[in-house]
This record gives sequence, structure tokens and C-alpha cells, in this order.
Amino acid sequence: MPTPTTFAPAKQFVGVANETTQGTPVAMTSTILCDEIKPKDNPTFLEDKSWRGSMATDAFAKIAGVKLAELELGGPAYGDGLGYFLRNIFGDMAVTGTSTGTGGTTLSAQAAVGATNLSTVATIPAATVVQIGTGATAEVFTTGTPTGAGPYTIPLTTPAGGLAFAHASAQPVQPVTGPFTQAHSLLNSGSGQPISHTITHFLGPTATSGARQYPGACLSELGLKWNAESELLTWQGKATTWPSVALGSAPVAAPSTVLPVASWRMLLGIGGPATGGTLVNTVTDGELTIKREVNPYFTVTGSQNPYIIQRGGLSVEGKFNFVAADESPLLYMLNNTQPQVQLVLDNGLTGLNKITFQIDVQIAAFTAMEPDGTKSAVEYGGTFQAVLNTTNAGGSGGYSPCKVSVTNNVAAGTY
Repeated sequence: MPTPTTFAPAKQFVGVANETTQGTPVAMTSTILCDEIKPKDNPTFLEDKSWRGSMATDAFAKIAGVKLAELELGGPAYGDGLGYFLRNIFGDMAVTGTSTGTGGTTLSAQAAVGATNLSTVATIPAATVVQIGTGATAEVFTTGTPTGAGPYTIPLTTPAGGLAFAHASAQPVQPVTGPFTQAHSLLNSGSGQPISHTITHFLGPTATSGARQYPGACLSELGLKWNAESELLTWQGKATTWPSVALGSAPVAAPSTVLPVASWRMLLGIGGPATGGTLVNTVTDGELTIKREVNPYFTVTGSQNPYIIQRGGLSVEGKFNFVAADESPLLYMLNNTQPQVQLVLDNGLTGLNKITFQIDVQIAAFTAMEPDGTKSAVEYGGTFQAVLNTTNAGGSGGYSPCKVSVTNNVAAGTY
């Protein structure tokens, strides 16, 4: 008797890649370290129930309809991997680096969205990593070979696609190095549609490659959870995708060496930043949930696949559990104070090894707060909703309910 063919789930892995065209699959460029993935293809079937003179109420035929797929995935939050999914659900991303302290110059003319070169007062050597602008419209590029005798033309080679934001004349152009910080907010410019991703899942049974791809992935939910006593910072996402396709050749896992971060390292501020007088030391655990409306549209194009998976509105809510030192948590709700909330989780390392997660909610409306007298110490469990505001908005303007920033040593153009 031949040896049965089986596949070991322990060997599975997940990959991700940015798409240029939503729904067109691309080979994975990064391995996403997950401990859970639940893919599900959802083809629809159209039933023919026309009367045929038979004592039957079931269908006489099932005809193939349109197709979609769904994904649930998650695990520990890694500082170099979570950015893919934050950009997928928010859309707006500013990138800043660590200044080298030398070689800086300024723009000698305005630079428009989509521009692939800059006009600068001083020259910049080729292959220099530079930050253009500051704050919500900051972005980082690698330069090409300069030309001109002043002002100088500086090509922007990486990432491709040119500038994401417009930059006025005299804005700084500063050489930078890692670590870099990506600040994610709600995209409000253009079509308002964030980037989509191809998710690759190596499981084993698929012929030739052992893997299936889920293109056009659009997140409808991204949750972050923490517990100081017992957990790492973890995440879970839900996505709608094009139907899966078999990958032609076997993908290769290339896991990161970056480690996840224990929740006890988190600092929480209410009514201000997570420092000084607004630092709160009584929260044991909590979660933040980002939800996005996602709606696939099917049109008469001769294809079972979506015409587009459209992203709609975004909302954010959170939960905290407090050890009751006083009634402050209850009064947040009763007095409708809507305080600022900031969470900062740092891995404690420095330089290129530094990982930081920062969540900023400028206006947090606490809508529920329940006392719990069943445990060793009195607790309060509360829920808040993030209120749209301009402080948390990114370079695309408008409003955003919150901003999530991640510091790491990931090169610009990765997400």
C-alpha cells in the first residue's frame, strides 16, 4: 500500500504584496507572521425553479453566479508587518525618518502630487534617502542621479509612483536614515480608496505550488488587543477579496527577525499624552477596533469577479478595563468629557532595532462604563467611540477618528 499523501498545517505560512491594480494578483514580497488564517471562497449559485409539472420545489439547475472570498487572519503584532494592514484600512500614510544631521536643502519650486523629481537649492547625491516635508505630508524617497547647476533636478527613484502629497517651495529636503515612522490616518483625497493587497497562503494541497492567492484584499475590520498580565500586543483582521487562484510556483517563506512586544510595556494617557499628569496606571487590558464599510460591485463585463471592492466609511471604537482608584472612568461617560486618549507601546530597544506602536485618539467619547464588584478589586469596564477630528487627520486633509503610528526600520515604499 503506498504512503498516503498528507499535509502538515505546521508548515503553512502567509505572504502579502501591494497591488497596482485591485484584484490582479502579485507575488508575495513579505512574509506575514500569523498564528491564524481562515480563508473561505464564496461562489454564488443561481437556481432555476421554473415549474415543470413535477412534485418538486427544489432547483432543477444550479448555475454559477459571481464569486468572492473572505479572510480572517491575525496573531502577534509585529512592528514591521502591521503597516500593510493599517494602510489597507486607513489609506493615508505619512513617513518620517531619523535625520542624519547633514546634507539638507530645500525645494526651489513647488512639487506636485505624482512628481517623480524635485527641484532643490543644493544638490543631493544619488542613492540618498531623503525626507521631503514634515508632519502630516512628510514622505521618504531614495534619490537618483542629480542634474543641473542650481537649482538642481533630483530624481525620485524609490518608491515608484512619485509624490503622494504636494510640497510648497522652501520645504525641507533632509537626508535621513532609520528608524522610520509611518503615521496612518483616514484617506480623504482623490477617490478615497486605499491600496489593496494580494494575500498568499501556503497550505500544501494546491497542485504544483502548495499555495493559493487571494487578490484584491480589502479590510473591513482591524482589531488590536492587549493584556498587561498575559498577552503580547495582538491583531486580527477581516478582509473581502477576489476569489482565490492557484499560485503557479511555490512561494518561499522569509520570516522577519523582529519580535512582537509584551503588553506590559504599554503606556496610556487619558486627557493628554501618555506622560506626566495624564498618564493613567490603572488600565489592565483593552482593545481598539477599526471598522470599514466594504462593498463589492459586480457589473456586466462577462466576469464572475467584482468590478471593484469599494471602501466606504470608517469608524473606530475601543474598550478599557480599569482598576478603580476613584470614579474617574465613570465620570468620563457621565460628564461627557470626551478626553484625548494616547497609547504608546515601545519594545525598549534603540536605533534601528526600535519598535514603537502609538495610537492617538484626539476625542474619545465614552459611551458605556460598568462597575464590577465581583473581583478582588473593584473594576470599571468601559467602551469609547472615536470622534472625527482634524488633529488626527493626515496629509490628505479632512477628518480622521484616530491616527496609528508605527516606528521600525522598514524602507520607504514597502507598504
